[in-house]
Amino acid sequence: MRIRPAAVAGYFYPGEASELAREVDLLLSQPKPALPAPPRGLIVPHAGYLYSGAIAARAYLTLPEQGFRRVILMGPAHTKAVRGIALPDWTHYQTPLGRVALDTDALSELDGRYETRIDNLAHAREHALEVQLPFIQVRLSGCLLLPMVVGAIRSETLADCLSALMQPDDLLIVSTDMSHFLTESEAEQRDQHTIARILSLSDDLLGEEACGAYPLNGALCWAKRTGIRPHLVARGNSAQVSGDHNRVVGYAAFALC
Repeated sequence: MRIRPAAVAGYFYPGEASELAREVDLLLSQPKPALPAPPRGLIVPHAGYLYSGAIAARAYLTLPEQGFRRVILMGPAHTKAVRGIALPDWTHYQTPLGRVALDTDALSELDGRYETRIDNLAHAREHALEVQLPFIQVRLSGCLLLPMVVGAIRSETLADCLSALMQPDDLLIVSTDMSHFLTESEAEQRDQHTIARILSLSDDLLGEEACGAYPLNGALCWAKRTGIRPHLVARGNSAQVSGDHNRVVGYAAFALC
């Protein structure tokens, strides 16, 4: 086994297993949002659980208890510049809750197609993917994982990749935050505009609108092709926790139905 150890446990989320399990259970104790149909995908934030965990949890609550075999998890590159799609060649990801098995066959078949390449360094400390894993372990226990760190890429190319990958029992998860380091009033205004663009399936979002703009644009392009619609399930910002109204990060969660 080639295991990618937890990199941000104890920082973005609790580092001790029992504490993390309690935290995730607490975040998932909210009422389940109503949707017109079961989701095929989620768009979720990736800040520390203190800031955006409850917002992400609202999206995970929309998932059925059974029905998915694999999670295709996409997020932006925070720690290493990436062009196209970076794939890992590990067999498992580790969190305090245990290991998540990767779909190594699919990763091998995908390598070199749709601007993909193996790049473990892009994954080694990437929190945007890691913070989703405890939710996946609790809500989607036993699912295989296909993780992708997505840098500069045309939305059509990523949509082609998703069209080739997505099977009826796959779930797509896109990890992204909204605006960064504006005043709270500016953040609210920009995020409202970004949310409206996501709901209308605009696939040309910019980095100042969503830090995961590249994976998000590809997912929205794919959704537009397949007749899938986003539904907003929660939104918020860091000022609601930190009290700092001058350097605010925005968060929103959607279900793709």
